[in-house]
Amino acid sequence: MNSQQKYRIGKVYISRTTPQNTIANIKQAINEGRNEYICVSNVRTTAFANKKANKEYRDIMNNAYMCTPDGMPLVWMARLWGLKDVQRTVGPDLFTTMLNDKKSDIKHFLLGDTEETLAQMKEKYATEGASIVGSYSPPFCKLDNFDYAGIAKRINDSGADIVWLSLRAPKQDFFAVRLLPFLDKKICIGVGAAFRFSLGQIKHPPKIFKKLGLTGLFWRKMNLTKIIWYFHHFALLCKWACGILSSRLIGKKYHQ
Repeated sequence: MNSQQKYRIGKVYISRTTPQNTIANIKQAINEGRNEYICVSNVRTTAFANKKANKEYRDIMNNAYMCTPDGMPLVWMARLWGLKDVQRTVGPDLFTTMLNDKKSDIKHFLLGDTEETLAQMKEKYATEGASIVGSYSPPFCKLDNFDYAGIAKRINDSGADIVWLSLRAPKQDFFAVRLLPFLDKKICIGVGAAFRFSLGQIKHPPKIFKKLGLTGLFWRKMNLTKIIWYFHHFALLCKWACGILSSRLIGKKYHQ
């Protein structure tokens, strides 16, 4: 995507997209034989990338083929830029929608979680017509210790078009960037706990939580640490909002 198809939040660029547009872009990338990675981003990862010390992750987000807004606060920032066509693009929903597309011939590779979860995923989707051509549950280790060439060979040999990474952000995005040079025409997408969402092991929050940007509250028991965490991110949202409004006052565009 070019710069004008992304909007700025602090020092990070998020894709100006919708769920339907995201899927269309993924299919186009596959048809073009591209080798790309996609970040599914929320307030936490956007805040992490904006920190001065985390330039490496900021560069990962900013150089992604797409960086979808998985979180209503990121959509609100788009609205402040005057962008009305941006919609929340949720990782688990993107994953299940694409696997459940019976008209598609896209081949999928599942990477992450446990062997048990992967086995349940293959059993579930075998009955639903999805083409899962391979899976791999990597060991729990540091990013430097993975055999990226060996993992990539497994993926390339499977003939997959998309590699779905369930390693939790930001680790899954660092992993995708290190894996990509060994892959041949694959689209890597980090989707967090999407595998367990699709199995019904994790429940989606009620719609009111989603609309208010409080999905994190649905999953976390509140304590002092979590309360401080939420106030910190609320302060960041205010800072980003002020930055956007200031930029608009001096005539800057959403992609500048």
